[in-house]
Amino acid sequence: MRQSAVSFKIKNKSGNLDLEGVVALPDADLGPWPAVVMCHPHPLFGGNMDNNVVLAVTAALNDQGFATLRFNFRGVGNSEGEHTKGDMEGEDVLGALEMLKAWPGVDGKRIGVAGYSFGSSVVLGNSSTHKKAKAMALISPPLRAVESTSLKTHKLPVLIISGDKDKLVRSDGLGPALDSFKYRPECQVIEGADHYWGGLEGKLALEICRFFTTKLK
Repeated sequence: MRQSAVSFKIKNKSGNLDLEGVVALPDADLGPWPAVVMCHPHPLFGGNMDNNVVLAVTAALNDQGFATLRFNFRGVGNSEGEHTKGDMEGEDVLGALEMLKAWPGVDGKRIGVAGYSFGSSVVLGNSSTHKKAKAMALISPPLRAVESTSLKTHKLPVLIISGDKDKLVRSDGLGPALDSFKYRPECQVIEGADHYWGGLEGKLALEICRFFTTKLK
């Protein structure tokens, strides 16, 4: 895995913001690679691009021949701006997609998005992202975000994955919520996993890799 610290600009009401991230490329070949943008969990509860789930998923994807971009949302780490509770963070995801799409060796026609917890809420809540990505993996998404997303009408490959011990996300409510989707997402509930995936990051990452390999490679 070859990693590069990066900075990319996004539009903001008061001007441009610079966000920080890390692009990682596979060692095996020179591309063109399919690619995935990874969105971190809630920054007000310690979430950032170095979260255990974010690192496990991106590393596993790199091993499977994917380029990845993990980044800090606005107001997190060295990313400029302020946290907006998800209202404007969708613009950050769009900027990350454009940045990764333009990276040398990346196949711009095979780019997916993965989000974890708050990151998945941002992805679900931004309809423009649904048009830019070719596949989406949503880890531990809040039920309310699944119920309210405009993604319900999109014919887009989607994986929703949660743990049966998750006290913050009602995985038992995912089934009824997904019944309202025109194209029902794939749904996986992992036995023994809670919201933080401690000790089960590897199993989670394998499922994410399987999904994106099927849809993007």
